[in-house]
Amino acid sequence: MKSPLYFEFSSDAKSEFKNYLKTLNIEVNKDPNVFLTIDETKIPSFKKDVEKVRSIVEGDEKFLVTKKIEGLTILEARYTTWALATLLGEPLIQNDQGHRAISIYDRDRSNTMAKGARYHQTREGGSIHTDNVNTPLVWDYLLFGCVSEGHVGGENILVNGLDLLKELRTNFPDVLNILEQPFTWECRGVHDSTYEAPIISYKPDGSPIFRHLRPYMESAHNKTGKPLSVEQIYALDCLDSLLESSKLQSRVKVKQGEIFVSLDYQSLHGRTCFSDALDCINIVDFLNGKQGKLKRTLDRMWILKK
Repeated sequence: MKSPLYFEFSSDAKSEFKNYLKTLNIEVNKDPNVFLTIDETKIPSFKKDVEKVRSIVEGDEKFLVTKKIEGLTILEARYTTWALATLLGEPLIQNDQGHRAISIYDRDRSNTMAKGARYHQTREGGSIHTDNVNTPLVWDYLLFGCVSEGHVGGENILVNGLDLLKELRTNFPDVLNILEQPFTWECRGVHDSTYEAPIISYKPDGSPIFRHLRPYMESAHNKTGKPLSVEQIYALDCLDSLLESSKLQSRVKVKQGEIFVSLDYQSLHGRTCFSDALDCINIVDFLNGKQGKLKRTLDRMWILKK
């Protein structure tokens, strides 16, 4: 079991970003879906550090966690995530409502994925996956900005795709061959359609592109009347077993104010189950003025590189 790299913004970057925040009316503009603009000329040192973050996740590491900038309010810390995302590229629409930022928190303790709830709306752990599955477009960066930690649990599970590919090539070439063939996917939450793509494909330079979220894939195969073959199920079972291996995993519990950044198509992630305290409030009620301890809440953004 490994630990991810932590990145700390420079003193100059933190100072100028804090000064820039003072010029913004964040208390009024609370919704990231209408407040995603940023004046890059005001924060050159912060922008320079963002390019360092980009270089790290596009290198061998594939993911990192930025350390908290001390002294920020919850709303200011959220804007830090949105600013980082905007400097990295174009925040993409994630649902049929046109939202480019999604708040991940447990909507109802009694609801589960087995009852039809979406993974990001529950407290449950889930399969290790990429987020690059809801659309044929291969985008680049995944961001989780931690608004609030949970009461207990909620570790992020991370797997470097390059390590996974090496393991497949060395010990499971038959599995790799199957994973390189087309599977059927659904554009769940975005629009009602399916498409074909391998779990592992390659860029012109030979570097891998991973696409994996087994429940969505299985659902798409069933909806289109093309059940997975025995060989495909075998390959998926092997893949998921490797992803659950401690040898390939890093784990981290992202804390309030920290931001997880990954190159999504070359890394995979999941989480352990978690629980909020009994008296927690959700982010919507908090933004509407209700007082209390927040539920575990992460802001998720999908970024297409500029």
